[in-house]
Amino acid sequence: MDKPLSAEDFAAMEDQLKGSVEEDRKYWRVNDVKCDAIYTARTYEEFADRVAAAHLRPLVKQDFKNKSNRSWNQYASNEKTSNE
Repeated sequence: MDKPLSAEDFAAMEDQLKGSVEEDRKYWRVNDVKCDAIYTARTYEEFADRVAAAHLRPLVKQDFKNKSNRSWNQYASNEKTSNE
């Protein structure tokens, strides 16, 4: 009954702990947004939108530097062809 824990047991416990910590962070992040939005949101839709976007982070200057120059639609071009 008192057998030692194996490496798989420790790995499973570590994964469970990491998942629990991430769930806790998510809970408190959403809770902070709710507490702020309950006093500042003008409508319920605005409140719901803020809570739904709680997982997003604000953009920083570095995000604009890493912007890709690839177009969204590779088949569309700015030039008109003679067939059009």
